[in-house]
Amino acid sequence: MSLDVTRIDVKSLIPHREPFLLVDALTDYKPGIGLHAVKAVSRAEPWFQGHFPDFPVLPGVLITEALAQTCAMFMSLDDRGSDQSKDYIYVLLRTEMRHFNPVFPGTLLTLKVEKTETNGHFVYFKVSASRGEKTCARGTITVGKTKRSRMDTADEDLAHVEAHVSTP
Repeated sequence: MSLDVTRIDVKSLIPHREPFLLVDALTDYKPGIGLHAVKAVSRAEPWFQGHFPDFPVLPGVLITEALAQTCAMFMSLDDRGSDQSKDYIYVLLRTEMRHFNPVFPGTLLTLKVEKTETNGHFVYFKVSASRGEKTCARGTITVGKTKRSRMDTADEDLAHVEAHVSTP
């Protein structure tokens, strides 16, 4: 039986909330493979007040963040049903992105993430963001899965993380 992700509230998958929740809806999910989502880019979003008032463009770092959130949602979906799924959070560890075309208010941004490798609690993704047929950004993202209780021990975990994010 397949999961109809179009009915899932994205807020049930990650802790982000407005104005920093950058994914509006899920459109397609293939367990263990990838996830597609969308973001409707609105002129009312706060970053357009300063980026740029006379020529609003969605900052590339926010496109990257939307893709990272989509990766985390994929991991959350893949972990559903696990006894420990609520004990973990997903954190962005590394990005390598290229940006090709601007994203303007009024755009429906399509976000696609595909899992390429898993190494313990580290998951590597190939990602892309597009508007229509135009690719706006693409690259790779590494996301780590860590216990919520360990978030205050980040310094202790740094060497372990660096050992994994330096290799694909």
